[in-house]
Amino acid sequence: MTTLTDIVTDNIPCSSPFSRATLLSTLQEQNANTTVSMANHLIDTLLSKGAITRVGYNLYATSTHKKNYSFPHSEIVKEIASDIIAAHPFLDFRIFELIQLNEFVNHQIGNNIIFVYVEKDFEEDVFSTLRDKHSGHLFLKPDSEELFRYLSNDMIIIGKLPSESPKGRPDFWDTTIEKMLADIAVDKVLRKIVYSGEYPEIFREAVNKYIIDKNMLRRYLRRRGAEKKFRQFIKEKTQISEEDII
Repeated sequence: MTTLTDIVTDNIPCSSPFSRATLLSTLQEQNANTTVSMANHLIDTLLSKGAITRVGYNLYATSTHKKNYSFPHSEIVKEIASDIIAAHPFLDFRIFELIQLNEFVNHQIGNNIIFVYVEKDFEEDVFSTLRDKHSGHLFLKPDSEELFRYLSNDMIIIGKLPSESPKGRPDFWDTTIEKMLADIAVDKVLRKIVYSGEYPEIFREAVNKYIIDKNMLRRYLRRRGAEKKFRQFIKEKTQISEEDII
């Protein structure tokens, strides 16, 4: 017996994102006795089973070899996140550690640097929260000269979190792959730390292996006023096309 799931997988191309309206139309074309509520329920079911993935606002795609990005953070990062939440339970922040890039680069990163991006005007509060445990490794918005002078393993840099930064999954403070790629391209500090020769491999691997939410990426770049800069970066510094990522 043909199920609603079979109709979706058999009639919606895996290479083309589809909306809820497209799904409903496809089901009706196949003479399936369905309603809007049934189509919405089917979307939720397929998402939970991993048969489809969300690739943008009201956009979905049947699952391919690509997967959702995740990273098993180091214990020190988990401890930092826990300490910030305990001291500032309503604060918005994100954490990115440099060794996350080892999955994508040819030359492995030895010295880990932990970036803690904090909601505007709370940077000094978080610095005070972490100071006792991480004295000597903790820096508040360092300039390039200071950064390289004191560069060491597990160095912690506190900076400002751009407004409306995408929330991580499953932890809100985690860095999505969309934010990570955008920051590598437009963040002044990361541009100095990440070796430019690795840019093509980082972006090629990320696009080939993981699902990129293009709408999320564009929204984040626009909030930063950096969409044009990102597109120029993709054109000049990588070997992928704009259509592959944005």
